[in-house]
Amino acid sequence: MRPPVRPLRALLLGLALLSPALAGGGGAPRALTPDFTGSWPVDCDPVAERMDGCRLLVPIPAGTPLPGPEQVRIVPERDRLTVLYRPPAGARSVTLCCGLQLPLSPIPGTGVWAVTAQVNGLERAVLSTGILVDGRLQTPGQRAIWRGPKAPAAAERAAYLVGRLHRFTLRADSPLIGVREITVYTPPGWNRNKPLPVVYLADGAAVSGFANTLEPAIRKGTVPPVILVGIDSAPSMPAGLTNYRPEDDQRSQEYLEGWQGGAERFAAHEAFLLQTVLPQIEREYGTSSAPEGRVVGGVSNGGAWAISMAARHPDVFRGVLALSPSNTGRQGTPHAEARVFTGGGTLEPAFLASARKYAALTTQSGQATRLQDWVGGHDFAVWEEMLPAGLAFLLGK
Repeated sequence: MRPPVRPLRALLLGLALLSPALAGGGGAPRALTPDFTGSWPVDCDPVAERMDGCRLLVPIPAGTPLPGPEQVRIVPERDRLTVLYRPPAGARSVTLCCGLQLPLSPIPGTGVWAVTAQVNGLERAVLSTGILVDGRLQTPGQRAIWRGPKAPAAAERAAYLVGRLHRFTLRADSPLIGVREITVYTPPGWNRNKPLPVVYLADGAAVSGFANTLEPAIRKGTVPPVILVGIDSAPSMPAGLTNYRPEDDQRSQEYLEGWQGGAERFAAHEAFLLQTVLPQIEREYGTSSAPEGRVVGGVSNGGAWAISMAARHPDVFRGVLALSPSNTGRQGTPHAEARVFTGGGTLEPAFLASARKYAALTTQSGQATRLQDWVGGHDFAVWEEMLPAGLAFLLGK
Protein backbone atom coordinates (compact mmCIF):
# COMPACT_ATOMS: atom_id res chain seq x y z
CA MET A 1 0.00 0.00 0.00
CA ARG A 2 1.39 3.41 -0.95
CA PRO A 3 1.92 5.86 1.94
CA PRO A 4 -0.39 8.87 1.91
CA VAL A 5 0.97 11.86 0.02
CA ARG A 6 1.18 15.03 2.10
CA PRO A 7 -0.81 17.74 0.33
CA LEU A 8 1.47 20.28 -1.35
CA ARG A 9 -0.42 23.14 0.25
CA ALA A 10 0.32 21.83 3.76
CA LEU A 11 4.00 21.39 2.92
CA LEU A 12 4.32 24.93 1.60
CA LEU A 13 2.52 26.27 4.66
CA GLY A 14 4.97 24.46 6.92
CA LEU A 15 7.92 25.96 5.08
CA ALA A 16 6.39 29.40 5.25
CA LEU A 17 6.00 29.10 9.02
CA LEU A 18 9.60 27.97 9.46
CA SER A 19 11.24 30.58 7.23
CA PRO A 20 10.86 33.64 9.47
CA ALA A 21 12.71 31.80 12.26
CA LEU A 22 15.97 31.92 10.31
CA ALA A 23 18.20 34.64 8.90
CA GLY A 24 17.67 33.08 5.48
CA GLY A 25 15.43 30.32 4.27
CA GLY A 26 13.20 29.42 1.38
CA GLY A 27 16.27 28.50 -0.70
CA ALA A 28 18.51 31.58 -0.88
CA PRO A 29 19.55 33.15 2.45
CA ARG A 30 17.55 36.24 3.32
CA ALA A 31 19.67 38.98 4.86
CA LEU A 32 18.10 40.27 8.07
CA THR A 33 19.44 43.71 8.87
CA PRO A 34 18.71 45.63 12.06
CA ASP A 35 17.30 49.13 11.75
CA PHE A 36 20.33 51.29 12.57
CA THR A 37 18.39 54.55 12.74
CA GLY A 38 20.34 56.89 14.98
CA SER A 39 24.08 57.02 15.65
CA TRP A 40 26.33 55.44 18.25
CA PRO A 41 29.70 56.92 19.35
CA VAL A 42 31.62 53.71 18.67
CA ASP A 43 30.28 52.61 15.29
CA CYS A 44 32.95 50.86 13.22
CA ASP A 45 32.57 53.07 10.15
CA PRO A 46 34.64 54.43 8.58
CA VAL A 47 36.78 51.29 8.43
CA ALA A 48 39.99 53.25 9.03
CA GLU A 49 38.74 54.19 12.50
CA ARG A 50 37.67 50.73 13.62
CA MET A 51 38.46 49.83 17.21
CA ASP A 52 37.77 46.82 19.37
CA GLY A 53 34.26 46.85 20.72
CA CYS A 54 32.76 49.05 18.01
CA ARG A 55 29.35 48.32 16.47
CA LEU A 56 29.31 46.94 12.94
CA LEU A 57 26.45 48.09 10.72
CA VAL A 58 25.92 44.70 9.06
CA PRO A 59 23.16 42.08 8.63
CA ILE A 60 23.08 39.26 11.14
CA PRO A 61 24.83 36.06 9.96
CA ALA A 62 22.83 34.15 7.36
CA GLY A 63 21.09 31.06 8.69
CA THR A 64 20.99 32.26 12.30
CA PRO A 65 17.95 30.89 14.17
CA LEU A 66 16.11 33.73 15.85
CA PRO A 67 15.70 33.42 19.63
CA GLY A 68 12.42 32.75 21.37
CA PRO A 69 10.73 35.16 23.80
CA GLU A 70 13.19 36.73 26.26
CA GLN A 71 16.01 34.48 25.07
CA VAL A 72 19.57 35.47 24.11
CA ARG A 73 21.43 33.98 21.15
CA ILE A 74 25.17 34.56 20.66
CA VAL A 75 26.82 33.94 17.30
CA PRO A 76 30.66 34.15 17.11
CA GLU A 77 32.41 34.67 13.76
CA ARG A 78 36.19 35.17 13.60
CA ASP A 79 36.65 38.76 14.79
CA ARG A 80 33.01 39.62 15.36
CA LEU A 81 30.27 38.65 17.79
CA THR A 82 26.53 38.94 17.14
CA VAL A 83 24.04 39.02 20.02
CA LEU A 84 20.29 38.63 19.45
CA TYR A 85 17.48 39.05 21.96
CA ARG A 86 13.69 38.97 21.74
CA PRO A 87 12.38 41.43 24.37
CA PRO A 88 8.81 41.73 25.58
CA ALA A 89 6.52 43.61 23.21
CA GLY A 90 6.71 47.37 23.57
CA ALA A 91 10.40 47.59 24.49
CA ARG A 92 11.82 51.04 23.70
CA SER A 93 15.52 50.24 24.14
CA VAL A 94 17.60 47.07 24.42
CA THR A 95 21.25 47.26 25.49
CA LEU A 96 24.03 44.72 25.81
CA CYS A 97 26.24 44.76 28.88
CA CYS A 98 28.75 44.20 30.43
CA GLY A 99 31.91 42.97 28.68
CA LEU A 100 30.55 44.79 25.65
CA GLN A 101 28.33 47.80 26.12
CA LEU A 102 26.37 48.40 22.93
CA PRO A 103 22.77 49.08 21.88
CA LEU A 104 20.78 46.41 20.08
CA SER A 105 18.62 47.50 17.14
CA PRO A 106 15.29 45.98 16.06
CA ILE A 107 15.16 43.68 13.04
CA PRO A 108 12.00 44.84 11.25
CA GLY A 109 9.16 42.35 11.20
CA THR A 110 10.71 39.84 13.61
CA GLY A 111 10.36 41.16 17.17
CA VAL A 112 14.08 40.44 17.60
CA TRP A 113 16.81 42.99 18.36
CA ALA A 114 20.47 42.45 17.48
CA VAL A 115 23.96 43.93 17.49
CA THR A 116 27.26 42.82 15.95
CA ALA A 117 30.55 43.95 17.49
CA GLN A 118 34.14 43.93 16.27
CA VAL A 119 36.24 41.89 18.70
CA ASN A 120 39.82 41.16 17.69
CA GLY A 121 41.12 37.99 19.31
CA LEU A 122 37.55 36.78 19.90
CA GLU A 123 38.70 33.20 20.36
CA ARG A 124 40.47 34.30 23.57
CA ALA A 125 37.67 36.54 24.85
CA VAL A 126 35.89 36.35 28.19
CA LEU A 127 32.69 38.41 28.23
CA SER A 128 29.76 38.59 30.59
CA THR A 129 26.57 39.11 28.61
CA GLY A 130 23.55 40.73 30.17
CA ILE A 131 20.58 42.43 28.55
CA LEU A 132 18.99 45.66 29.71
CA VAL A 133 15.49 46.47 28.48
CA ASP A 134 14.52 50.11 28.96
CA GLY A 135 17.44 50.45 31.37
CA ARG A 136 16.63 47.43 33.55
CA LEU A 137 18.73 44.27 33.69
CA GLN A 138 16.61 41.27 32.82
CA THR A 139 16.18 38.20 35.02
CA PRO A 140 19.42 36.83 36.54
CA GLY A 141 19.35 33.86 34.18
CA GLN A 142 19.80 36.22 31.24
CA ARG A 143 23.34 37.14 32.32
CA ALA A 144 26.08 34.64 31.61
CA ILE A 145 29.77 34.46 30.82
CA TRP A 146 30.72 33.74 27.20
CA ARG A 147 34.21 32.33 26.58
CA GLY A 148 36.05 31.92 23.32
CA PRO A 149 37.47 28.45 22.55
CA LYS A 150 41.01 29.58 23.44
CA ALA A 151 40.09 31.77 26.41
CA PRO A 152 41.83 31.20 29.74
CA ALA A 153 40.26 28.46 31.83
CA ALA A 154 37.39 29.69 33.94
CA ALA A 155 38.16 30.39 37.58
CA GLU A 156 36.43 28.03 39.95
CA ARG A 157 33.50 29.67 41.72
CA ALA A 158 32.20 28.54 45.07
CA ALA A 159 28.71 27.04 44.94
CA TYR A 160 28.37 28.35 48.50
CA LEU A 161 30.82 30.00 50.87
CA VAL A 162 32.32 28.12 53.79
CA GLY A 163 33.87 31.36 54.96
CA ARG A 164 31.62 34.16 56.15
CA LEU A 165 30.42 37.54 54.94
CA HIS A 166 29.99 40.11 57.72
CA ARG A 167 28.14 43.38 57.12
CA PHE A 168 27.96 46.35 59.45
CA THR A 169 28.14 50.13 59.32
CA LEU A 170 30.73 52.64 60.46
CA ARG A 171 30.24 56.35 60.97
CA ALA A 172 32.90 58.73 59.69
CA ASP A 173 33.96 61.86 61.54
CA SER A 174 33.09 63.90 58.45
CA PRO A 175 29.44 64.48 57.47
CA LEU A 176 30.61 64.29 53.84
CA ILE A 177 31.10 60.55 54.32
CA GLY A 178 28.44 59.90 56.94
CA VAL A 179 27.58 56.26 57.65
CA ARG A 180 28.94 53.60 55.30
CA GLU A 181 28.29 49.88 55.04
CA ILE A 182 31.38 47.70 55.42
CA THR A 183 31.49 44.15 54.01
CA VAL A 184 34.10 41.74 55.39
CA TYR A 185 34.90 38.28 54.08
CA THR A 186 36.68 35.91 56.47
CA PRO A 187 38.05 32.66 55.00
CA PRO A 188 37.38 29.13 56.27
CA GLY A 189 39.10 28.49 59.60
CA TRP A 190 39.54 32.19 60.39
CA ASN A 191 40.59 32.83 63.99
CA ARG A 192 40.88 36.43 65.14
CA ASN A 193 43.83 35.48 67.34
CA LYS A 194 45.88 34.52 64.29
CA PRO A 195 46.57 37.66 62.22
CA LEU A 196 45.88 37.33 58.50
CA PRO A 197 46.77 39.65 55.62
CA VAL A 198 43.96 41.96 54.58
CA VAL A 199 42.81 43.59 51.33
CA TYR A 200 41.00 46.93 51.62
CA LEU A 201 38.72 47.32 48.60
CA ALA A 202 36.76 50.16 47.06
CA ASP A 203 33.11 49.51 46.15
CA GLY A 204 32.32 47.24 49.06
CA ALA A 205 29.35 45.53 47.39
CA ALA A 206 31.85 43.71 45.16
CA VAL A 207 33.27 41.67 48.05
CA SER A 208 30.72 38.86 47.78
CA GLY A 209 31.56 38.28 44.10
CA PHE A 210 35.29 38.36 44.79
CA ALA A 211 34.85 35.90 47.65
CA ASN A 212 33.24 33.39 45.29
CA THR A 213 36.46 33.08 43.25
CA LEU A 214 38.89 33.67 46.11
CA GLU A 215 37.66 30.93 48.44
CA PRO A 216 38.28 27.99 46.05
CA ALA A 217 41.82 29.31 45.48
CA ILE A 218 42.42 29.50 49.25
CA ARG A 219 41.12 25.97 49.71
CA LYS A 220 43.43 24.72 46.94
CA GLY A 221 46.39 26.51 48.51
CA THR A 222 47.14 28.74 45.50
CA VAL A 223 46.32 31.86 47.55
CA PRO A 224 47.11 32.21 51.26
CA PRO A 225 44.20 32.81 53.64
CA VAL A 226 43.30 36.49 53.46
CA ILE A 227 40.52 38.78 54.68
CA LEU A 228 38.65 41.10 52.29
CA VAL A 229 37.28 44.41 53.54
CA GLY A 230 34.98 46.37 51.23
CA ILE A 231 34.01 49.98 51.86
CA ASP A 232 30.75 51.10 50.29
CA SER A 233 31.08 53.91 47.77
CA ALA A 234 29.13 57.11 47.43
CA PRO A 235 26.73 57.35 44.45
CA SER A 236 27.88 58.59 41.07
CA MET A 237 24.50 60.29 40.72
CA PRO A 238 22.74 61.12 44.00
CA ALA A 239 19.07 60.20 44.43
CA GLY A 240 16.64 62.60 42.83
CA LEU A 241 18.89 63.57 39.94
CA THR A 242 18.18 62.36 36.42
CA ASN A 243 21.08 63.88 34.46
CA TYR A 244 24.72 63.11 35.20
CA ARG A 245 26.98 66.06 36.04
CA PRO A 246 30.65 65.67 37.09
CA GLU A 247 30.19 68.09 39.96
CA ASP A 248 27.51 65.79 41.44
CA ASP A 249 29.59 62.61 41.12
CA GLN A 250 30.42 61.86 44.76
CA ARG A 251 32.04 58.50 43.95
CA SER A 252 34.55 60.14 41.63
CA GLN A 253 35.20 62.88 44.18
CA GLU A 254 36.09 60.25 46.80
CA TYR A 255 38.15 58.00 44.51
CA LEU A 256 39.86 60.24 41.96
CA GLU A 257 42.66 62.41 43.28
CA GLY A 258 42.48 65.74 41.50
CA TRP A 259 38.82 65.49 40.45
CA GLN A 260 37.62 69.04 39.93
CA GLY A 261 35.85 70.28 43.06
CA GLY A 262 36.44 67.00 44.89
CA ALA A 263 39.45 67.74 47.12
CA GLU A 264 37.46 68.04 50.36
CA ARG A 265 35.48 64.83 49.84
CA PHE A 266 38.62 62.94 48.73
CA ALA A 267 40.42 63.97 51.93
CA ALA A 268 37.42 63.05 54.09
CA HIS A 269 37.20 59.58 52.53
CA GLU A 270 40.95 59.09 52.93
CA ALA A 271 40.68 59.98 56.63
CA PHE A 272 37.75 57.57 57.02
CA LEU A 273 39.87 54.73 55.63
CA LEU A 274 42.93 55.44 57.78
CA GLN A 275 41.41 56.68 61.03
CA THR A 276 38.17 54.69 61.25
CA VAL A 277 38.14 51.61 59.02
CA LEU A 278 41.68 50.29 59.54
CA PRO A 279 41.66 50.56 63.36
CA GLN A 280 38.20 48.99 63.62
CA ILE A 281 39.08 46.06 61.34
CA GLU A 282 42.34 45.39 63.20
CA ARG A 283 40.54 45.42 66.56
CA GLU A 284 37.60 43.26 65.52
CA TYR A 285 39.20 40.83 63.07
CA GLY A 286 42.78 40.62 64.28
CA THR A 287 44.15 41.47 60.84
CA SER A 288 47.79 42.25 60.29
CA SER A 289 48.83 45.74 61.28
CA ALA A 290 52.14 45.37 59.45
CA PRO A 291 52.34 47.18 56.07
CA GLU A 292 53.49 43.92 54.49
CA GLY A 293 50.12 42.42 55.42
CA ARG A 294 47.99 45.15 53.88
CA VAL A 295 46.86 45.41 50.25
CA VAL A 296 44.73 48.23 48.86
CA GLY A 297 42.67 47.47 45.79
CA GLY A 298 39.85 48.36 43.48
CA VAL A 299 38.47 48.35 39.97
CA SER A 300 37.82 51.24 37.58
CA ASN A 301 37.74 54.47 39.63
CA GLY A 302 38.39 52.25 42.65
CA GLY A 303 41.60 51.07 40.97
CA ALA A 304 42.73 54.68 40.65
CA TRP A 305 41.88 55.17 44.34
CA ALA A 306 44.06 52.18 45.27
CA ILE A 307 46.96 53.67 43.30
CA SER A 308 46.57 56.98 45.12
CA MET A 309 46.27 55.43 48.59
CA ALA A 310 49.42 53.32 48.10
CA ALA A 311 51.38 56.31 46.80
CA ARG A 312 50.18 58.70 49.51
CA HIS A 313 50.67 56.19 52.35
CA PRO A 314 53.64 53.99 51.46
CA ASP A 315 54.16 53.05 55.12
CA VAL A 316 50.60 51.71 55.39
CA PHE A 317 50.23 49.52 52.28
CA ARG A 318 52.70 47.20 50.55
CA GLY A 319 50.39 45.73 47.89
CA VAL A 320 48.39 47.42 45.12
CA LEU A 321 45.61 45.69 43.16
CA ALA A 322 44.44 48.05 40.40
CA LEU A 323 42.19 46.38 37.82
CA SER A 324 41.05 48.52 34.89
CA PRO A 325 42.15 51.68 36.72
CA SER A 326 40.59 54.93 35.58
CA ASN A 327 42.91 57.22 33.64
CA THR A 328 41.45 60.23 35.45
CA GLY A 329 43.16 59.82 38.81
CA ARG A 330 46.77 60.76 39.55
CA GLN A 331 49.40 58.04 39.45
CA GLY A 332 52.30 57.86 41.87
CA THR A 333 54.68 55.16 43.01
CA PRO A 334 54.08 53.08 46.17
CA HIS A 335 56.71 51.98 48.69
CA ALA A 336 59.93 50.68 47.16
CA GLU A 337 59.18 47.19 48.49
CA ALA A 338 55.54 47.18 47.39
CA ARG A 339 54.18 44.70 44.87
CA VAL A 340 51.80 45.80 42.11
CA PHE A 341 49.22 43.82 40.11
CA THR A 342 47.36 45.75 37.41
CA GLY A 343 45.70 45.16 34.06
CA GLY A 344 42.89 45.95 31.67
CA GLY A 345 40.88 44.65 28.73
CA THR A 346 41.27 45.20 25.02
CA LEU A 347 37.63 46.34 24.84
CA GLU A 348 38.28 49.18 27.32
CA PRO A 349 41.29 50.86 25.66
CA ALA A 350 41.49 53.90 27.94
CA PHE A 351 41.57 51.73 31.07
CA LEU A 352 44.08 49.32 29.54
CA ALA A 353 46.30 52.27 28.62
CA SER A 354 46.07 53.52 32.21
CA ALA A 355 47.08 50.09 33.57
CA ARG A 356 50.02 49.92 31.17
CA LYS A 357 51.12 53.43 32.13
CA TYR A 358 51.03 52.54 35.83
CA ALA A 359 52.88 49.26 35.27
CA ALA A 360 55.59 51.10 33.34
CA LEU A 361 55.87 53.66 36.15
CA THR A 362 56.23 51.10 38.93
CA THR A 363 58.53 48.85 36.91
CA GLN A 364 60.85 51.76 36.20
CA SER A 365 60.71 52.70 39.90
CA GLY A 366 61.76 49.19 40.89
CA GLN A 367 58.58 47.73 42.40
CA ALA A 368 57.77 44.09 41.61
CA THR A 369 55.01 44.52 39.03
CA ARG A 370 52.75 42.23 37.05
CA LEU A 371 50.66 43.55 34.15
CA GLN A 372 47.80 41.35 32.94
CA ASP A 373 45.71 42.16 29.89
CA TRP A 374 42.73 40.22 28.57
CA VAL A 375 40.37 40.13 25.59
CA GLY A 376 37.36 41.60 27.32
CA GLY A 377 35.91 44.78 28.70
CA HIS A 378 34.99 46.71 31.82
CA ASP A 379 33.56 43.63 33.38
CA PHE A 380 33.12 42.31 36.93
CA ALA A 381 33.16 38.74 35.63
CA VAL A 382 36.76 39.23 34.49
CA TRP A 383 37.80 41.18 37.58
CA GLU A 384 36.49 38.39 39.81
CA GLU A 385 38.51 35.85 37.83
CA MET A 386 41.65 38.00 38.05
CA LEU A 387 41.49 38.44 41.82
CA PRO A 388 43.03 35.08 42.89
CA ALA A 389 46.02 35.45 40.55
CA GLY A 390 46.48 39.04 41.68
CA LEU A 391 46.48 38.17 45.37
CA ALA A 392 48.75 35.17 44.85
CA PHE A 393 51.29 37.55 43.29
CA LEU A 394 50.83 40.35 45.84
CA LEU A 395 51.02 38.06 48.85
CA GLY A 396 53.97 36.14 47.47
CA LYS A 397 52.32 32.75 47.10
